Formats: sequence, C-alpha cells, structure tokens
Amino acid sequence: MKVRNMNIKSLILGSAAALVAAPAMAADLPVAEPVDYVKVCDAYGAGYHFIPGTDTCLKIGGYVRAEAQFTERFARADNKFEIWSRGLVTVTAKEETELGTLVSFIEIQGDTDASGIEMTKAWLSLGGMYAGYITSASVVDHVGGMYLGDFDLGDQTVGAIGYNADLGNGVSAHIAIENEIVEGASAVVGGIEAGQSMPAVAARIKVDQAWGSASLGAVVRQVNYNNAATDSDLGFAVAAGITGKFDALTAALNAVYSEGALGYTAWVGGEDALAGSLSDVWSISGMLKYAFADNAYGLVAAGYGEYDGVGATPDYDEWQITAEVGYTPVKNFTVKAAVLYKDRDSVVAANDLESWEGKIRLQRDF
Repeated sequence: MKVRNMNIKSLILGSAAALVAAPAMAADLPVAEPVDYVKVCDAYGAGYHFIPGTDTCLKIGGYVRAEAQFTERFARADNKFEIWSRGLVTVTAKEETELGTLVSFIEIQGDTDASGIEMTKAWLSLGGMYAGYITSASVVDHVGGMYLGDFDLGDQTVGAIGYNADLGNGVSAHIAIENEIVEGASAVVGGIEAGQSMPAVAARIKVDQAWGSASLGAVVRQVNYNNAATDSDLGFAVAAGITGKFDALTAALNAVYSEGALGYTAWVGGEDALAGSLSDVWSISGMLKYAFADNAYGLVAAGYGEYDGVGATPDYDEWQITAEVGYTPVKNFTVKAAVLYKDRDSVVAANDLESWEGKIRLQRDF
C-alpha cells in the first residue's frame, strides 16, 4: 500500500511539473513573422498594387495584337499578304513625395516582323519635370485611326528632358529639350548631316474640355551641315489641331508646316536640307468618327500634303483616304478593320504612286 501511494504521489508531481514546464517550452518556439500581403492601391485608379514593404504603387499593362494586312505589291520580292503579331508590356510605378508624384514608366514591345524586342519608352517624372525616352513635347495628333496618323506632328519617341505644367481648367503646357529627329540626307559632303551639337527645343500648349480639345505645337532644331564652309541653319515645324465632340459624332482637324524638320511629320520622305537650303512640307488632315454604340464605331479620314525639296527626292504631293470600323464584343478585346487609298503625284512621273491597303486587327488589352 505504501508503494502504491508513493507511485500516485510521483505521478501527480510529475504531471504538475510537466504543466509548469510546457508554457516555458512553448515560449522558446520560433514565432512566424506576420505576412505582408500585396495590397490594392487605389490612389491612382484601377490596376495598381503596393509593392510589399514600400509606398510605391505598381501597375502592369499592355496588349497582344494580331493583324492580317494586304498591300499592293510593287516588286516580286515584296509581300502582298502578311499576318504578324505584337506583344507590348508597360510597367508604371507611382508614389507620393514632398515634391509631388514620383513616376517611372517602361514600355517594351516585340513584333514578329521586326528584329528582336525593343524598349520603346523609358522615362521618369517628379512633379512636372520629366526625363527619358518619351513622345516629343511637340506632338499634335488629333487625326488618325489605324491609318492616317502620319499626318500628325511630333508623334515620335525621342530622348528628352522637359517640364509639363498643369495650368488648370484643362489647360496644359509642355516644353523640352530633345534629341533632334533627322530626315534623309542633309549635307553637301558625303550625303549625311553632321553630328548633333545642340538639342532641339519642342513645346506644346493643349486645352482639354467637355466640348473636345485643341493643341498648338512647335519644334526648332539645328540643321548642322558636315561641310564646315556652310553655316548651320535652323529648321522648324509647327502644327495646330482641334477635336470637337457632338454627342455620338467626333470631328477632328490637323494642320502641319515644316522647314528643315521633316522628321517630325511622318507622312513625308525626303531630305531636310542641302547646301544651305531647307526643304519644306505642309499637310492638312481631317476625320469624322461616329459611335454606333458604346462598343462600336466607324470613321472616315483624309489627308493631303505637299513636299518641296532641295535634295535628291523630287517634289511631290500626296493624298490619302481611309475608312475604319471597330467593335468591342467583350471587355478588353477589340476587332478592327480598315482600308487605305493612297495617291502620290511627283514631278518625275516614274515616282508616281497609287495603292490600296487593308488590314484586320485583333487586340487583347490588359
């Protein structure tokens, strides 16, 4: 009996010791750190998320495009029909600072009919200041769909440092120094222009209102000949555009004039200058776009331009007309079809051109 009582006593004491020791042992176990899950950032609109552990909001977007294109063939080696595709990805990062919103933007794309993948935009901004590879500050682009955008001004990507000022009531002003855009041969010796010795200066003022928008843009660049005996010139381009909204109908006009800065208007092919003389071009384009429904539209657009050159390219005039329809059957997926007629009359009859083009585009945005 005595032995039995001792065993019971030992069992009770052992159990009590275990209960006392258990919390101490549990306190020694490692505790998992709280998980910092990705959180939605709604400060800049839909699609942004906080980078864990930071105040930076990140958004990833882009599109995948497939296009079938028919083009009149002028040489046996040319493709008359082609199917190609493009993948484009954008990454935007934003956060607030005591100096304003800090933004960085990257755009990368690759085409199946081009060589490799390229960085098509890369810029940063703080408040109104910006720097990087970005669309020219001179851009005036009120007219265009899949075709006819070439009659714009400055719709090219350049290295730039600039400032964008929000003046209130939908009015903004842009000014920048930029790498110049050179078109064709511009020199006396060797057929090329001398190296860039000063940046181009580009500027634009734009108004965005409920009725539509209007903009005025300009760029000035140095035409630097590689013949030291020929003094440099100043080339320039200026453009104005307006868009009006009338319920389901949108109407737009664009006008461009340039001397020695042909590269800022993409429809033309020729030389900026030669031996102290500058080529000049002008163009006008217009568009009517009608929304049949929230997810369907049709447009017609036309443009006319003249090239008065001083280089090897003979003078010519050209007009283009296009018709386009678009339909978005589901969110983020659009189908478009367009045709283009182009007619060029040159002072050299052999350079005359008359052609038809057509394309069907499928695009998924994300």
